[in-house]
Amino acid sequence: MVLLDTNIFVIDRFFPRDENYATNRAFLIRSRKIDCGFSIFSLFELCGIASFNLSPVELRRWSYDFRRIYGVKVLEPLGLSKTSAAEWFAHFSRSMFNLFERKMSWGDAVLLQTAEDYDAETILTWNKKHFEGRTAIKILTPAEYLSEHGT
Repeated sequence: MVLLDTNIFVIDRFFPRDENYATNRAFLIRSRKIDCGFSIFSLFELCGIASFNLSPVELRRWSYDFRRIYGVKVLEPLGLSKTSAAEWFAHFSRSMFNLFERKMSWGDAVLLQTAEDYDAETILTWNKKHFEGRTAIKILTPAEYLSEHGT
């Protein structure tokens, strides 16, 4: 599985003039043919970012249709159904603080924790430096992924 960072969707939705937009769009078209995931917590983060640019109706439509629009799996927290919410949250909080100790932001920590939970092969991000040296998971930009796997 390839786990996708929030910035891929921010560029796609809000920054068509970004220098990476065309490559980003090419990857998102290609992503429909591969096993891609996106954390539900990352979707919440993305909706918070989008709330500054979308009306409430547009925001809800975009978030509820996210799976259909992008063709990616929205990944639920692992283990939540197997334990109490309090136990799950205590474990999740410890995991987050372990990642914060590696000098990671909330969004990056959530992405990495989800990638580790789901045994992702690769994390795709335009901010590789946020993950390098913090995980054994392969970190690529969308451009690097397309180059490695053919466009």
